[in-house]
Amino acid sequence: MTRFPSSDPVTPVPDEGRLATVGRTLFARLAADPVLRVVALPDGLGVCLVHTVRGGGKIYVAPDETALFVGSAVDFQAGLAAFRDGARTPPEKFGVDRQAAGT
Repeated sequence: MTRFPSSDPVTPVPDEGRLATVGRTLFARLAADPVLRVVALPDGLGVCLVHTVRGGGKIYVAPDETALFVGSAVDFQAGLAAFRDGARTPPEKFGVDRQAAGT
């Protein structure tokens, strides 16, 4: 197998599985049985879960479990830029009750 060096440094995402689970839980509130692809974000920013059907979207999940949902019309890089700049979707938009969750 031929190996090529990465052009970008790879920073491991802390607990990528945990963040993917958070994203899957949030997507389950938005769509029935979503088929998701998990993408590790650069610089340890977290993960992005991509629902690649018409009307799907993306959920970017940070290590602190805050998240940003963007619709399918928003491309990956534009969503990542907003996420990197601190944009987050309020938990209420996902149907999460903060008091019940203990936050």
